[in-house]
Amino acid sequence: MNKKILLILLLFPISIKAACTNQELTRYKTLASHVNSYYEYNEQNNTFDVTAYNLSKELKIVNKDTNESYNTNDTLGEIRIGNQKTGYNLKLAIYPTNSECQDYRVRTMYINLPYYNNYYKEEICKNNNHQLCSKWANTSTYTKEQFIEKVKQETKTEIPKTPEPEPEINKYGFFDFLGDFYIPILLFIIIAGSIAIYKLDKKQKFNF
Repeated sequence: MNKKILLILLLFPISIKAACTNQELTRYKTLASHVNSYYEYNEQNNTFDVTAYNLSKELKIVNKDTNESYNTNDTLGEIRIGNQKTGYNLKLAIYPTNSECQDYRVRTMYINLPYYNNYYKEEICKNNNHQLCSKWANTSTYTKEQFIEKVKQETKTEIPKTPEPEPEINKYGFFDFLGDFYIPILLFIIIAGSIAIYKLDKKQKFNF
């Protein structure tokens, strides 16, 4: 019986899938932590091009919305995901390419793409710091006319406060003092001078 089983195994070998070890997963997670991304606005079609870089050849990126998979052979480890809508939240999952570990997600990247403001170059936005005049403001629910009217209304209500004038401080100087007490000071000088002359004159007569 044992010989028959052995013969069957030899004729029809059964492949046994090796398990993905914790050490391997830790290494893949470390590789995935080095992946970064940036995006660029494409004015021709009003979309963003997203680029992930530092992607190891041992990893792949899966767009969880479309299930598209991306690998890299680039020396910089770059992959490009184009035509992403403005205001869209992109979810990218990173998996090992190793067959034993390919079902284990080692990282998820969330890329929040800003909205593009089609009206930020309008005349009303020149030298205007209103938040709706930002290049990346969300104005998707406004028509051009509604946008202009909204900015007009809110700009009028944002009247800058006029700073209160500081209280005027009067400095009382020496000449101001002389002006106020000129007559009393003059009388004092005359009286004091007269007394001094009188005493001096009397003293001279006594000495004679």
